[in-house]
Amino acid sequence: MRIAFPYDYGRVEAEVMAYVPAWRGMGFDAVVAIARGGLMPGCMAASALSLPLYALSYARSGRKVGWFTAERPKPGARLLLVEDVAGRGTTLLDCRDYLLAQGHELRIFTLAHDEQSRIVPDFGLRVPPGYGAHFPWERESVTPAFAATGNMPARPEHEYASWAVDLDGILVPDLPVRLYEQDLGLALSLRDLLAPSSVLPPLNLAHAAVITGRPEQDRQRTRAWLDRHGFGGALLMRDPARYATTDTARFKAESILAHCHTHFIESDAAQAAQIARLAPVTRVFWWDGARALALQARLAEPLARA
Repeated sequence: MRIAFPYDYGRVEAEVMAYVPAWRGMGFDAVVAIARGGLMPGCMAASALSLPLYALSYARSGRKVGWFTAERPKPGARLLLVEDVAGRGTTLLDCRDYLLAQGHELRIFTLAHDEQSRIVPDFGLRVPPGYGAHFPWERESVTPAFAATGNMPARPEHEYASWAVDLDGILVPDLPVRLYEQDLGLALSLRDLLAPSSVLPPLNLAHAAVITGRPEQDRQRTRAWLDRHGFGGALLMRDPARYATTDTARFKAESILAHCHTHFIESDAAQAAQIARLAPVTRVFWWDGARALALQARLAEPLARA
């Protein structure tokens, strides 16, 4: 399983705009996007270049290429072909050959490619080994369940989502911090006796992964509590040798990306904001004890001043 390499919409725009100055001198007649993944970066490129935008459709099952738009480029046009990723499949290969067979000249831009790509594009970012590009419009494509379909899902993509949740404040009520400070052993014993929270997120949590800031040495007692109350999903715990308590949000974000989770619920608002910034494609929710509030966080520097 590859680690998710996240692109949010801001990063998509940044990758496109990095090439615009060079593209302006290449004499392109039009931009052609491959629907669906190429539409967003294709629209950005066409707008920045003041060029017509056309789109191709692709049916994976029969490897059939056709025009998605009613209009199409003039014969022999010089085209910029745009896709989100140059992957292991045949989409980009077949679309390239389709345009070449119609007499067009083209260069290829993808937001990402890697060592397994069938085609190395003319423009685009090579993601690090062991990582897979993670786009907001195809969030679920990085999950193991989706990968098992061989890129031919039989169900809607959203059904391949992978959920993970925080533990304390979500599944189990939080104890006051002063109890841990006064008598750690007693606090841990009391925590082990707690029943699950009276209000839980309205999900099937039986197999959801749990990502907690509890230290690794608490694994046995934490796993026992989860099993006792019917929470059987994977358990990811903080290694104090790698992550101090103040690094808990970073630990959670890195765990989310490493295990390709598409959705995460956090009980601490500050941590939720940090996680949303560090894992920008993941849908992060802050659970206030009764409701889930969706978060999106980006650094704002410099701050606007009144």
